[in-house]
This record gives sequence, structure tokens and C-alpha cells, in this order.
Amino acid sequence: MQTPSRVAFVLVAVAGVLFLGAGSALADTPSTWVDPEPTSTLHNLLLFGGSTIALFVLISLFGLLTARNNYTPPPPSTDVEVHPDH
Repeated sequence: MQTPSRVAFVLVAVAGVLFLGAGSALADTPSTWVDPEPTSTLHNLLLFGGSTIALFVLISLFGLLTARNNYTPPPPSTDVEVHPDH
């Protein structure tokens, strides 16, 4: 197999994947489903923005609840330990 045919094969494969991917991405719903009602801008903002804010609040609450019982070591002592010479 020569290099030009390999390059052509890769280009055809990439074009085919892009063509098939773009075709399936254009379909909003399968043809067997009833068309959904269009959503308003307010609904989209509440859905995406509200879920993002709720997720942020839940992660923050989880972090606060799990971090409140952290271990704090006792203060260092001022005693000097003398080790015997070996």
C-alpha cells in the first residue's frame, strides 16, 4: 500500500465520520417520537443555571459538613527529652 492511498483512506474515513456524525446531530428527536413543545428561555435558564447553582451548593455543603470535625493535634510540649548515649 502506497502512502497516497493511505492518506486518501484516512481522509475518506474522517470525512465519513464527520458526515455521519453531523447527520445524527441534526436530528432533534427520533422520527417516531411526537415533537416536543419548545421550551422558553426562562425555562432553559432555570434548568441549566439552577442545576449548576444547586450542584455548587450541594458540593459546598458536603465539604462544610465533612470538614467541621478535622483533627487538631495538641500543642507541642516544651519538655526536652534526653536520650542516653549509645
